[in-house]
Amino acid sequence: MISLLIRLPLQKAVTIKTDCDSLAVSLFRQYGSYASNGAETADVVVWRKGAFYTIEYEGRSSCTDSPLGKIHHLLLERRRDNDQVIAFHGAAVEWRGKAIILLAATGAGKTTLTSYLTGKGMGYLTDDCVLVGRTEPIVYPFTTPLQLRAGGLEVLRRCGAAPADVTETGDPLLCRYVSTPAYCVSRPLPLSRIYFIQRDGGNEVEPMGTNEAMIHLLKAPITPYPLTGSYLRFMARLAGTGCRRLRYADMDYVAGVIRHG
Repeated sequence: MISLLIRLPLQKAVTIKTDCDSLAVSLFRQYGSYASNGAETADVVVWRKGAFYTIEYEGRSSCTDSPLGKIHHLLLERRRDNDQVIAFHGAAVEWRGKAIILLAATGAGKTTLTSYLTGKGMGYLTDDCVLVGRTEPIVYPFTTPLQLRAGGLEVLRRCGAAPADVTETGDPLLCRYVSTPAYCVSRPLPLSRIYFIQRDGGNEVEPMGTNEAMIHLLKAPITPYPLTGSYLRFMARLAGTGCRRLRYADMDYVAGVIRHG
């Protein structure tokens, strides 16, 4: 059995044990510097049975053919009890010492756009899980390696912005091209602005009203949170930070919007 320790930002470390070498390699690639060799005692145990994997966690057992996604979901579930941050599904980059959040659904090109922006001199904060402080508007780094899809990498190559260090995983569990931006932010940054991005045929940015921004923010967390009074007040405070709707076809347009506010 191989034992890994996954120590994600602002979260209790989790030890994962598996009898599958390729899964262990995939986990190291997915979590980068947040993964290391683990101890004997395991919080999660994963057994491979042909094309499927049995995952044992907190007295529960489940079977899946997508162990990486299932493990990631289990790790995210643990964030619901964290009273320091709220986790949003999106990306974040640094510009002039402040954090810019890009929120969007899966398939909106967040990773491709993040790779492009960091290649244009912006700092890398995250491309999947945005951690925002509950008591003050700051964004914490969550700098796992970028996991580019083949289509996204091709887009970057066509515009001459493909990362120099990109490597193919060669792994059926993680069919991605892995890259780590040159400048990974290592400290929390004050939040500057939130953009709700949509990739379509035009380039346009427009302000959102507080009520509209609140509705969109309530749909953006990476895992459901109880609708408590403190949670709703937190969301209302974020909605008042100057949220924008950003439609784009040209990634350089997004870079210009961020640079010029």
